[in-house]
Amino acid sequence: MIVKRRPRQRWPRAIVRRTRASVGEGKGTIVRRSSRGVRPPAGGGARPWPANFHFGKAWLRGIAALAALALVFGAGAWLWQSPFFEVNDVEVQGTERISPETVVQRSGLLGQRMFDVDLATAQDELFRLPLVASVRVRRKWPDTIKITVVERRPWGIWEQGGVRYTIDREGVILGTFPPGANAPVIRSSELTSLLQGDHVSYQAVDAAAEIYDRLPRQLGTTVTEVAYVTGKGVQVTTADGQVGLLGDSSSIAYKLAAWAAMSRQAQSRGINYTTIDLRFGNRPVLQ
Repeated sequence: MIVKRRPRQRWPRAIVRRTRASVGEGKGTIVRRSSRGVRPPAGGGARPWPANFHFGKAWLRGIAALAALALVFGAGAWLWQSPFFEVNDVEVQGTERISPETVVQRSGLLGQRMFDVDLATAQDELFRLPLVASVRVRRKWPDTIKITVVERRPWGIWEQGGVRYTIDREGVILGTFPPGANAPVIRSSELTSLLQGDHVSYQAVDAAAEIYDRLPRQLGTTVTEVAYVTGKGVQVTTADGQVGLLGDSSSIAYKLAAWAAMSRQAQSRGINYTTIDLRFGNRPVLQ
């Protein structure tokens, strides 16, 4: 049998627009920008706030912290400039020969602010006063500075150029007032005048202090004079008329011990002497 294929019918092509989704086809999603909840711009360029915007607790805490910080800074600035914290009083203690007015004027503290007052500079200035041995400066709130002064104490007499100057243990000239009873006396061979605050030879003062302390116990006599002679150093005169040349202030204890030993030896041998030279260490010389 011969079967003939039916010839394909040629239909005209047509474009059909679908209005429904075909089977198995997902429906498309259209994204549109919503205009709901947006405030219209005010004044032409201000950024709009969302309609659902609200202040939370964190925002309120932040605003409160900023307000407190501003209050603290404002109060600090007021206190810093307030006349309530200016130095209105300076309290001075410990002065005897120095007038409190001199201490206050020299410190320069009146009128400064208590918060940044320069106590170190004031203390340095007070140390420049000749009679000041030590000083302490501290705040006393709200408007007072307290200054405690320790004055130099009279120790002995430095006689030079016919003038008897009162000195302290460090050899600082305190003035010409009497230092008190039984004060050690050091006579200098120099003739220049001295002023309050000048320093004399500390070696001579140091040697004299040790001599006045040790010699009576080691030699059994007293000191009538300690002299400081240019070119010879320290020279001691005792109550029995003996003179000891000690030179500088080094090894005073050894020199006095050698003097005592030589004195006993000379006495046992019947040797009379008026001067002993102890400036050369272990080679004392009797004259």
